[in-house]
Amino acid sequence: MSDAFTITGLSAAKLRAWLLARMRGQEVDPPVSELHLESPDDYVAALHEQSRDKAFRARLEKAAVAALAEAAQGNLREGPDARAVRYLAELVDTLELRAAESTLREIAERGAFGGHDGALDHDAEELALFALAGLQTPGELYSKWLAVWQRALPHLWPVVTAGLRISDPGRALGVLPEAVERARSHHDFPLGDILWAFATDPTYKPGAVAGALAGLSSEARRRCRDALAALGAEQNELDAWLPDRGPEGSTTPAWARRKKGPDLPPRLYDKAAA
Repeated sequence: MSDAFTITGLSAAKLRAWLLARMRGQEVDPPVSELHLESPDDYVAALHEQSRDKAFRARLEKAAVAALAEAAQGNLREGPDARAVRYLAELVDTLELRAAESTLREIAERGAFGGHDGALDHDAEELALFALAGLQTPGELYSKWLAVWQRALPHLWPVVTAGLRISDPGRALGVLPEAVERARSHHDFPLGDILWAFATDPTYKPGAVAGALAGLSSEARRRCRDALAALGAEQNELDAWLPDRGPEGSTTPAWARRKKGPDLPPRLYDKAAA
C-alpha cells in the first residue's frame, strides 16, 4: 500500500483501519525513514498537506478521529494501542482536528486529569495532553490543568503550562514565577521553551509577561534571560520580556534608564508580537 494513489482512493473505513495498523506498528508500508527522524504520522500528515483532493482530505480527517477513538478504548499503559494513541494524537494535533477533543479528554481522564497518576504510558499521555492543549475549548479545562500542575508530576508540567496558557491566558500568567522556581530543582524542566511560548503568544499585550515576572530576584531573572538567550532570543527581546534590574532594583528597561528628553524608545515589542 506504499502507493499514495492507492491510499488516497481508500474509503474512510479503510483509511481508519490502515491508520490503526500503521500507528500500532503492524503496517510498515510505506516505511518510516529513520534517516530523516520520521514518525509514523509524518507520512500521513504529508499526504494530507500535499493532496488537492478535498474529499480525500475530509475522509482522512474523519478516519484519524475515528482511529484515535478506537485506539483510546484499549490498553494505554503499554502495547500497540498506547503506541497508536501517541502517534494519532500527534496527527490530530498537526491537522488541527477539533473533532478529536472529546476523545482526547477521555484519554486525559484515564490518566492525570482523572487523578490516575501513572496509569498511562508516559509518551502517550504527554502527547495526548499536548494535542488537547491546542484543541481544547478555551476556559473549560483550566481547573483540570491546574490540578495536575499542583501535583508532583514533573514530566507533565511542561505540557500543563501550555494547557493553562491556552485555556485562560490571563490566569496562566500566575504560574510563571512558580515555573521559574521549579526549574531550579528540576534541571530537565524546559524553562526557556515555556517562557518563550508565553512571551511570543500574541494573546498577551506587550509587557504582560514582564509584569508577571516582576517579582523575581536578580538571580532568577538572570537564569530566565540565559534560558531565553540559549534559544536565540535577541537583546531587545530579552529587555522587553525580562527587563534588567536597575541600580536600585528597578525593572525599567535599559533604554528608558539611559535616554532622556523627547526621544522615543525603540520598538522593542515588534518581533515578540509577530
